[in-house]
Amino acid sequence: MLEITFQTEKEASYLHQLLNTEKENFDFQAALLNGTVLTCETDDWETFISDVLVPSFVDFFLNVKEPRLLLFIIEKQFYFEDEDEKQQILHIAQSILEGERAEIPMIKHFEPRENLIISALTNFLRPNQSFSIESFIQFRLSDYLSRLSEYVGLSIEEYKMEQEYQNFIQSLREYVLNKKPKLSTIHILHDTSFQVFNEKFIEIKELELKKWIDREFIYRHPMYIDSHLLAPLVSIAPLEIYIYSDQQEEAMIQTIQNIFQERVRFFSRASFQKR
Repeated sequence: MLEITFQTEKEASYLHQLLNTEKENFDFQAALLNGTVLTCETDDWETFISDVLVPSFVDFFLNVKEPRLLLFIIEKQFYFEDEDEKQQILHIAQSILEGERAEIPMIKHFEPRENLIISALTNFLRPNQSFSIESFIQFRLSDYLSRLSEYVGLSIEEYKMEQEYQNFIQSLREYVLNKKPKLSTIHILHDTSFQVFNEKFIEIKELELKKWIDREFIYRHPMYIDSHLLAPLVSIAPLEIYIYSDQQEEAMIQTIQNIFQERVRFFSRASFQKR
């Protein structure tokens, strides 16, 4: 008989329910004792461990234990105490783990973390064992925990960059709000590049745009500001910006919207000719 002790009844119940979904396909018995102890019995341990127990444990670690382990690392290894900061870093870490931030170069070289869990379980699980989940994590999942620490480190770097970006946007937003507009309306046509037009739909060429730039503000600013479009726009501080694009999620467009907020209006690229 295999006996596994969990930290909470909720954790034990989660794995118990996962195992029960496999009873139609495999011959085994799984029962809960005292709410936190899960026992397993079967006549075919090799198949049960490889095809039922290991996949169920992987699900359990990724969906139940991992968020708590990430938070623990954020708090104890990187010394973050503020609840809001911890949750933001956790959210970034989870988005990285789910493959939503594939642009981070280092991630491409990481072995899937599931493999680290599978390897530890395969080398450890045997019939007639008795162990606790916490001891297994502490003594058998060191490679997995190290990988989570790497992910948290990357998440903190991303968090700091996002904070810098938000401060950058806020400073530009305040500058625009406190500045007298040099032009009331700007039209921006976007395809593979950006074309800028005044309120009469006369194109403002790049050299002319650069003449509008408030050099003193740009030089004093701690982050790089695109001199082709963003710096002139901020310096002009128009009351209305009409953007004609079929790619509203494009990074520069999102930045413009974040700075100018309600001053921005969106239209399809095709509607530019009609207007």
